[in-house]
Amino acid sequence: MTRSLQNRVLLVTWGILFGTAIGYDGGLILTLSPLESATRAYIKAVPTDANGAPDFNSTKTLNFAANLWLSSVGGDYALRQVYAYELYSSTIYKISNFSINMSGGAIRTSVHIGLSKDYVKLAVDWISHNIYWTDPHYKWIVVQSLAGNDTSMFRILIDDNLEKPHALTLDPMEGLLFWSDIGRFTKIEVSSLSGKNRKSLISSNLVMPISLAADYGARRIYWVDSGRYTLESITYEGKERKIILRDSNHNFHDLALYKDYLYVTDSYQGTLSVLNKTNGMNLKTIMATGGATYYGVTVFHPDAQPRSVTAYCVNYGCDHICLTEKSGASCVCRDGYILNQDMKTCSVSNKYFHRGLVFSNDSSICIVDIRVLTKFAYSPTCVLNTNGTKYMVMDTDQRQIIIANDTSIYWAMVDNLELHVLTKQSGAISGLTWDGYERNVYWSENDTGRIWKISRESGTASLLISGLIRPRDIVILPHERLLYWISDRNGSTIEYSNLDGSNQQVLLDSTYLRKPKSLSYDIYKKRIYFLDMATAGINYVYSCKLDGSDLTKFISTFAILDKLALYKGHLLLTSKKANGTLVMSYSIDHVSITTSGKFSGAGNISSIKVFDETFRENETGPCYKGNGGCEQICLSSGMSSICECTFGFRLAPNGKNCVSDPIKDNFVLIEDSTHNNIYQISLIDETIQGINAKGTVFLTGITYSPVHDLVIWATDYNEISMIHLNGTGQHTFLIMEDNIDVYPNGLALDISTGNIYYAAVSYMEDTIGYQSHIGVLLPNGKHKVILTRLSVPQGLVVYPSKGLLFYIDNGYNAYIGKANMDGTEASVLLETFNDRMLTELTIDYKNDYLYWLDYTEGSICYCKLDGTNYKTLVNYPNAILSGLALYQDNLYVTNEEYSSMIKVKISNPNETTKFAAYGELGSIGYISIYSSMVQDKNTFCSVGNGGCSTFCFPTPSGGLCACEDGVQLKDGSDTFCSNIPQCPVMEGAIIVSADCQRVDGSKCNFTCTQGYNARQGVKNVLCNGFTYTPADSCEASPAMLLAGKSEVDQAAIGYGVAIGVFVVIIIIVLTVFIILRRRKRNTAFSPERMQNEVMNATFGFEPNNEYAQVSYEKDAAHIIDSTKQTNIKT
Repeated sequence: MTRSLQNRVLLVTWGILFGTAIGYDGGLILTLSPLESATRAYIKAVPTDANGAPDFNSTKTLNFAANLWLSSVGGDYALRQVYAYELYSSTIYKISNFSINMSGGAIRTSVHIGLSKDYVKLAVDWISHNIYWTDPHYKWIVVQSLAGNDTSMFRILIDDNLEKPHALTLDPMEGLLFWSDIGRFTKIEVSSLSGKNRKSLISSNLVMPISLAADYGARRIYWVDSGRYTLESITYEGKERKIILRDSNHNFHDLALYKDYLYVTDSYQGTLSVLNKTNGMNLKTIMATGGATYYGVTVFHPDAQPRSVTAYCVNYGCDHICLTEKSGASCVCRDGYILNQDMKTCSVSNKYFHRGLVFSNDSSICIVDIRVLTKFAYSPTCVLNTNGTKYMVMDTDQRQIIIANDTSIYWAMVDNLELHVLTKQSGAISGLTWDGYERNVYWSENDTGRIWKISRESGTASLLISGLIRPRDIVILPHERLLYWISDRNGSTIEYSNLDGSNQQVLLDSTYLRKPKSLSYDIYKKRIYFLDMATAGINYVYSCKLDGSDLTKFISTFAILDKLALYKGHLLLTSKKANGTLVMSYSIDHVSITTSGKFSGAGNISSIKVFDETFRENETGPCYKGNGGCEQICLSSGMSSICECTFGFRLAPNGKNCVSDPIKDNFVLIEDSTHNNIYQISLIDETIQGINAKGTVFLTGITYSPVHDLVIWATDYNEISMIHLNGTGQHTFLIMEDNIDVYPNGLALDISTGNIYYAAVSYMEDTIGYQSHIGVLLPNGKHKVILTRLSVPQGLVVYPSKGLLFYIDNGYNAYIGKANMDGTEASVLLETFNDRMLTELTIDYKNDYLYWLDYTEGSICYCKLDGTNYKTLVNYPNAILSGLALYQDNLYVTNEEYSSMIKVKISNPNETTKFAAYGELGSIGYISIYSSMVQDKNTFCSVGNGGCSTFCFPTPSGGLCACEDGVQLKDGSDTFCSNIPQCPVMEGAIIVSADCQRVDGSKCNFTCTQGYNARQGVKNVLCNGFTYTPADSCEASPAMLLAGKSEVDQAAIGYGVAIGVFVVIIIIVLTVFIILRRRKRNTAFSPERMQNEVMNATFGFEPNNEYAQVSYEKDAAHIIDSTKQTNIKT
């Protein structure tokens, strides 16, 4: 199309816009796609009045064929053209001469063929007459000129740092393009219409924003998030985020805006809703009929495409495509062309191609348009004659193709396609791969059992690995620096090593493999893909993780599969047939075939790859490794990373980590079940802070323990976990039995002791050991079951000062139960609920009332603690009530449909206000309130744990001690469990106070024995296992030190006495010796006589003296008894 023709089209168009041509009619355009195969897809036109209200009694339709899916729609009112994307044919269609009353004889033609079979979204720039679209599988955003019929006049505008671009809208008057990218960090971005000045608009607390609309007058964008079930809005600057509507009963698909109305389609229910754009009020809902459902919606009206703007592109003179900027115009060239220095004209950039599918056969290398992956509507061009090419890789940096036959490796420039020899080998080449980081070519030889590499820089070849058995089909993982290959070691195996050949390991062995071939690597999903043949002639495509785990059958077919290749979201397969090779393209995400066909005259395809000059396997975005150094969100800006934090956190001074400012008192803990986060919200000023916890998915309860400064939560993954408010010390301290389907279903805290009460639900009735029950837990993991034989317990609350526990049991007949806090004296408080389900309980400690949620009726009810005076406080018939807590005179209630809480005044329940209405929040589930001013304690247990070694249970009359399951109290003790070791009462000079538990970790007051004083600054000692620290807590007094010096002076006297005793002993021994010698000569030896003489000589008496004998025996017995007592004490 020439510039002069383009300018004439634009001038005519702008004449229409400024009213110099025909009049207009306007309204809504809707696409409807069939739910049944026989139903036709069609476009419906709905006229609107001057205020934008649709008239559904005057609709017109334009039919398409059956089995089509029209998912997105846009329009250019000035050109009288409507554009619709059809998924199954991967085509954007143009309907010309369009009018709302269908009076112009509409003509349908195709604008672009070969888009992804995915949720492509369209947006039209009615000023420059260009159409934009997102392509989730190709991971790019495209612009195409509408000024003419040249379908090649398109350009891939943005294709870097995109994971899955989805929703799309634009504001031509401001020159702005908005889109969503649904990936690891889902975000909404904004740039100019030329793709410049790109930045993240919102990157926190999004799930699946699938449609966008711009409010040009208010400078706001609106979007539907099907993962949050929300309709939301934010300013162009990313401020003032608001939730207009949250409704989990709808599956929003598309969105359009006109004046004060929002038009939202629901593809699940088949409805179109007309909503107030300010408050989300549903003004009208229309149900689709005739076996079809609503998908796309757009406004086709001159007021929706304002005329009070300057048409910069009319005389700008772009050679190819003119784009609107904020205060002017800019030119871009169609794909394959580059802009000349005049910034208006274009020249061809490459002789053959810059992005396409490349395949080889026995005699040549051929190239075909990349869009053939989604629509088999393009023919190949064979550009290079070769001889027996079997393997092929791409060097996109240097625009080179590297190929191999049985014994030689060649390379050629893509642009001149002249073959050059890289290396010739004597071994039979069985695989080829490329490392773009170090620019090395690797190949395997199946007859020699070797793997080699050659440098593209130096041309030097080196042997990496030898001794393999028929290695083949090698592939490199560039970022992981690993090399994978198939071999026949002990049957078929897939093996891998480092790139230098070290650390060889087996990934999968013959247990899992039969005849594997054609290894490939998915750089996005980090998975290995390969082909294998099973029994009965069935062929499979398998995939696994890089360590061989999660082996999955991806595709099964009776076709004999030959080659496999991957490109972005597409998997390519070849299957040799008698009359050529069948090429099949599959969507990896949808596990479905996208397109298939045979290339005419292509023969048998021996190798297949994709060449994309913008795709660098050796390059990654700045967020690829280690999340760019960011703790939470990493955003790419060119090759630089920008760290951001999720809602409730702020960036630390290092620019990488995320921190929050914990609220110490008067706060409510909330569970955001949409984003799996836990937050604190101040009860004073509603400020919000995040808690950096992991694994907060599917929560079933939440509470806070000021005793240990712990946030505690339960999940239906059978775990109870905890973390400090500052985000440190997270761990799981109770895991339910693995062999029984038991999960925690509610938490309550006794602030007197820090005991955590939990409800546990089991679906296995009458199971010995564990049924549904209520238990008590300590942060160290010790727990005790106190109530059993329950159905579905939940909603626990405790009243420590009265020693009472209240709970809900949702069995066949729901009831509220009451028991002592040790589980005794359990009884039914209220049982009048039949088929209704109750959820949460809370206690008014000031007035002794119990409040609860009736989930079935949508009401808040209450009664006295004895079950009397049962009444309904307030009803919310259509609400899904999930959380309840009390603070002062207000009940805080959560509704799963809202991202805020409702504050209900107990004294006047009709007085309700929203609390913490943050648009970033998702659905709020469980909540728990902590305030040091509103806490109930048990006086017995709150002091030193009541003297109990493990559990102290408040009772109506005080408290009692108990042990964990399977452990008893020590014999004779009411406080200590048999498995608890204790430190001694006295150790050295330390004497601990009588009220100390003396268990590991106890801090004890102490005194010192006579002659010792407490060391200065030491106020207590710590029981550390079996001893106290510090060990030198007592030091000798000055008097004791002086006495010690006198003892030194008297040492000489002691020594003298000792010497004297020693001399006496020697004399006795000599005396005995003499006596024995004498007796031996004169009389026979008598032991009794010797004893008598020795005793007489030593102690001065003989044993035959009766008094002396008795005294001796008593003294001896006393000595023995003293020894025994000393041993017992020790």
